[in-house]
Amino acid sequence: MDTAINTIPTVKYNQNYSSLKDLFLDYRATQRCLPAFNVNDNYDLKAVVEAANELDTNVMVMTYPPVAELNTPEVFKSLVDGFKKIHKNNIYLHLDHSTTVDLCKRAIDSGYDSVMIDGSQVSLQENIKMTKEVVDYASSAGVVVEAEIGKIMGRGVEVKCDDDFLASANDVKQLYEATGVDIVAVGIGTAHGFTPTEPKIHFNRLREIAEAVPAPLVLHGGTGIPDGDIQKSITMGMSKINIGTIVHTTYMKYAFEEIQKAGDGAYPPFIMKEVLPKIKAVVKDRLRAVNFK
Repeated sequence: MDTAINTIPTVKYNQNYSSLKDLFLDYRATQRCLPAFNVNDNYDLKAVVEAANELDTNVMVMTYPPVAELNTPEVFKSLVDGFKKIHKNNIYLHLDHSTTVDLCKRAIDSGYDSVMIDGSQVSLQENIKMTKEVVDYASSAGVVVEAEIGKIMGRGVEVKCDDDFLASANDVKQLYEATGVDIVAVGIGTAHGFTPTEPKIHFNRLREIAEAVPAPLVLHGGTGIPDGDIQKSITMGMSKINIGTIVHTTYMKYAFEEIQKAGDGAYPPFIMKEVLPKIKAVVKDRLRAVNFK
């Protein structure tokens, strides 16, 4: 992982916006990107929020469906609201990769700032139908909706050729115009999690998509993407980047080590006091890569 970028950005990433939608539109126009981290509980949530606060930047925290279902959207919203009271920068809460309209609606009702309806595994017409239903439901609440076109490899998603996973600019345009979705995740060669080889990002396809729609675009699979590719993609329209695996694997690795050391005397607050700095370090590394200007 490239850690050469080690200075706090000079561009203001902590400014206030009247809405999250306005933030994304401004970030697309000014070639900036909102870092978004998958979190699982109050501990890694605390690590992400504190890291962003120390680097003076806005941040998004995301709940993957198993996390939202286990903790409930209502409880996670309360956790984020608690941290908002003691930290100075904006913290946005997002539902990540929901494949059901119902879970999106529950998150919207719970006060999430944005939700993702992932129809990438169904036909384009079914994707449009699902996305439009969520967009219509979210509109009165002012909640941002993210859709996905193409496939993000990993987590059991198999691809046979480029056409099987790369987003088509025509498909992206059709979905955007038919639904009015706010932001769009596009398959351009990235993968969730750690990959045995460096991801091959198809920048030509990203350029085609960015020219086809004005929507802010979303880059998934942020754990394994080299810093230079992240930064190039931001200049080409990526306005949100998802980062998850590096957070939970760091959490699990060091929690396991500390529990092994403590044995029967393991006590969560003492264990997590040692683990949190490790999580914060990898979060700060990714924040610096994204907020590079």
